[in-house]
Amino acid sequence: MGNKLLFVLVMLMSWACNASDEHPPVTLIFAADMPNISDERTGRYAELKTLVDEYRNTSDSVFFVFGGGSIGPSALSSFDRGSHIIDLLNSLEPDVMGVTKREFSFYEDELSLRSYEAAFPIVTSNVKDSRVGQAPEGLLSSALIRKENVSLGVISILHERVISEYQLFDVVVEPPQKAVLEASQVLKERGADIVLLNYSYPFPFVSNFLEKGIVDIAFISDSRLNDRPYDDSIDHPNILKLATPATAIVATINKKSQWAVSSVDYTALADIQPHPMVEKQLLGYESRLKRLLNIQIGEWQTAFSTERKLVRSGENPFVNFVADTIREHADADIGLVNGGSIRGNASYGASQPITRQDIVTELPFRAHVVTLILTGEQIVQALEEGLSQYENSRGGFPHVSGMAYTFDSNAKPFGRIQQVTVNGKPLVNEKYYTLATSDFIANGGDGYESLSSARRKDNASARPPQISDLVVQAIVDKFEVKLTLEERIRNLAEGGD
Repeated sequence: MGNKLLFVLVMLMSWACNASDEHPPVTLIFAADMPNISDERTGRYAELKTLVDEYRNTSDSVFFVFGGGSIGPSALSSFDRGSHIIDLLNSLEPDVMGVTKREFSFYEDELSLRSYEAAFPIVTSNVKDSRVGQAPEGLLSSALIRKENVSLGVISILHERVISEYQLFDVVVEPPQKAVLEASQVLKERGADIVLLNYSYPFPFVSNFLEKGIVDIAFISDSRLNDRPYDDSIDHPNILKLATPATAIVATINKKSQWAVSSVDYTALADIQPHPMVEKQLLGYESRLKRLLNIQIGEWQTAFSTERKLVRSGENPFVNFVADTIREHADADIGLVNGGSIRGNASYGASQPITRQDIVTELPFRAHVVTLILTGEQIVQALEEGLSQYENSRGGFPHVSGMAYTFDSNAKPFGRIQQVTVNGKPLVNEKYYTLATSDFIANGGDGYESLSSARRKDNASARPPQISDLVVQAIVDKFEVKLTLEERIRNLAEGGD
């Protein structure tokens, strides 16, 4: 009798241990990179609301994780610094939001303000405010979300390049591996059943951390992942990649010995019925934007495109116009505009009306004109910096006015410039030139580090005008705008003479 009782007790204990190690299936819904509500590729909030509600109505173990990439840039966010995005997300009720570099489009203090408007936690695990030594005010270094049957711990990390790309003077980015290790330990001590890592740069250590159980699931969101090389050797079955705009990931995960993705559905949001309440919100914002910006200011006389790849790889007629505008305003020898400042990613036809919204969409950042005094040698250095990431289509690609240059994209970085002329004459290394550009570039943004220490020309205007305002006024003055390509930029690797 005693042996039988002992056997039953052992079996019960074994069953209890196994049962405690297992959980019911958990559903994870991921979405990200939705900055422009006017763009059907990135503005599908009403459809996303319908999707999330459908799953939440069928199970209590559903987590909706918004991966960020949406506070900016857009025409409307240039007015409200992304408040409308938080308002829309409050209607969708994400369980948590991760931070990517786009959340810093209007700098860290504005992101802190957005966090106080949010009815959900916003997480950035390796970004610290250097003034206080912790995450920027209102943001969390990690978050623990408890549902009826399971607890999800969330970590979100950034690459250190966000500091130079977005000119963040008051933040530091800690090593991501260290941040993930520390946050994972804290979350597990607090009772997290699942540890999720949100990120937007393909860090090679993530698959190793998944193998070791430091994190259980990883979510990488970047609508341009398909446009760049991705090392398959750092892939893993538990890495969920969101690389297509207007898409949501619905993943089911199960646990036996460890958590694993059992099914994944990539849902095209365009195929879903929009939620009436959120659709009404969107229409309200759209009508407000149209009242502000849907005013004709001119007419294009030339067909052209501002597709991302085009403005980050070669001369572009629209960017020529922008560079000419700031150079003429500053009465400078040269104008310099980075390709990454052009965000419309759109095509325009000849005889097409130009609206204010077109220009604010193309130039959504609140950049101002700055005039620098540089030697010819410093100008060449700046051009080399702008071309140093050419193969990666980074935003530093230099568009110019009053200048022409030849480069070889096959040459090694910082050895690509072949020839430079200013106003048709060869550049003189020892001669001083005036250069008009944006305050972002002048502060070293997009890799133009050498310009951050350049001498600035005194400006009588206490508040220099925004570049988008100057471009709008230039169009109003001309009304019929004919854009041109003038061989300002030639790439020898593509047959340039």
